[in-house]
Amino acid sequence: MMSTIVSFFILIGVLVFIHEFGHFIVAKWIGVKVEKFSLGFGPKIVGFKGRNDGTEYLISLLPLGGYVKLKGENPGEELKNDLSEFTSRKVGDRFKIVVAGPVMNIILAFLLFPLVFMIGVQVPQYLKEAPIIGWIEEASPAAKAGFKVGDLIKGIDGVTIKNWEELQNTILTHPEKELRVLFLRDREVRESVLTPITTKDFGVGYVGWEFFFDPIIGDLTPHFPAEKAGLKPGDRIVSVANIPIFHWNQVPQLIKNNKEKEIAFEIQRNDKKLFFLIKPEIQEIYGEKRPFIGIMPIIKTVNEKYGFFESLKKGAQRTCEMAWSTLKMLKDLITFNLSVKALGGPIMIAKLSGKAAQAGLSDFLSFMAFLSLSLGIINLVPIPVLDGGLILFLLFELIKGKPIGIKKMEIAQQVGLAILILLMVTVTYNDIMRVLPGNIKDFFPWK
Repeated sequence: MMSTIVSFFILIGVLVFIHEFGHFIVAKWIGVKVEKFSLGFGPKIVGFKGRNDGTEYLISLLPLGGYVKLKGENPGEELKNDLSEFTSRKVGDRFKIVVAGPVMNIILAFLLFPLVFMIGVQVPQYLKEAPIIGWIEEASPAAKAGFKVGDLIKGIDGVTIKNWEELQNTILTHPEKELRVLFLRDREVRESVLTPITTKDFGVGYVGWEFFFDPIIGDLTPHFPAEKAGLKPGDRIVSVANIPIFHWNQVPQLIKNNKEKEIAFEIQRNDKKLFFLIKPEIQEIYGEKRPFIGIMPIIKTVNEKYGFFESLKKGAQRTCEMAWSTLKMLKDLITFNLSVKALGGPIMIAKLSGKAAQAGLSDFLSFMAFLSLSLGIINLVPIPVLDGGLILFLLFELIKGKPIGIKKMEIAQQVGLAILILLMVTVTYNDIMRVLPGNIKDFFPWK
């Protein structure tokens, strides 16, 4: 518990400091006076005043944020047309100061991801193994192309494929493109044409084959039906609903087919055969209701380290991938293709930061980089009270040739604040629902 709290405060402290430092350093560079630089909101805990710059540096009571107070930035402040005042500067100068915070968060991600690859990343062991097909989904492109379990992929479009990582990368990056696949079956080299379909969620290629995943439980979700029934990590799933299991992918499919019915599970635990009846729990994921029992497979990993230049390349690729995922999530939220139930708040961030810290420095820095990138992108969304909202006001001022009226700005900021409060209440509710055991309705006597 203590390690989770400490890691959470380190994580939030670094992200907030980097963001506010961006505003601070650019304001100083341009010549705008910074009156306060605070980590946290609310009452001051400790602070001091800089001798040379007159800035008051603070650590405040509420740690979930921070701020930089610039001279003359608030609507209604008396201005003396002094260049040390934020509002007295031209639009371009103010834009630089405002955008610097989100940009610093994005830069931090670009710096941290290469560092993660230099320290070493945990990757699934199977990615480095020979690409032997262990599972094929029914009616998938792979099934329609005639592939079978046990086929060894040798090459695609004349390029040799040595492992699952190369195979997956090729499929992911070639949606809707005909691929000539060379494979080995019964010691005979064969060829087939395969066309990956485009996945709805991520827009990448998918053919419906997988590595062989042993049906062994690696972890359990607390308070979900599997844990309540008595399943344990290390249990091998022998059958589900009286159907023999040879691959992990059969399990979620059978659970989905049975929906909310009680399902018979046969389990091998050491030298014992055990039988359980488990009723799935319905969860909403990306707007779709699905039955879950709360089990995850064992995925063996290996630690991979890279040199300086390769780490820079992989770090830049990872940053771009994460940026694209964040932008897609925002688009799906706005178009109602993603439920707000998928969002998490401070409690979830704290739990994930604790788990990342326990997993090691590489995982913690990777999580920090992802959050920093997300924070930078989200802050550019044009909602008043966010940096993106202020950038929008500056754009209007540039077009109209004069600032937006104080009254209009105040109304817009009140609307923006209401949106943020609603979002914060929503993600906090989601966090509580994830933490509380059972159904929250059970806590109310009038249900």
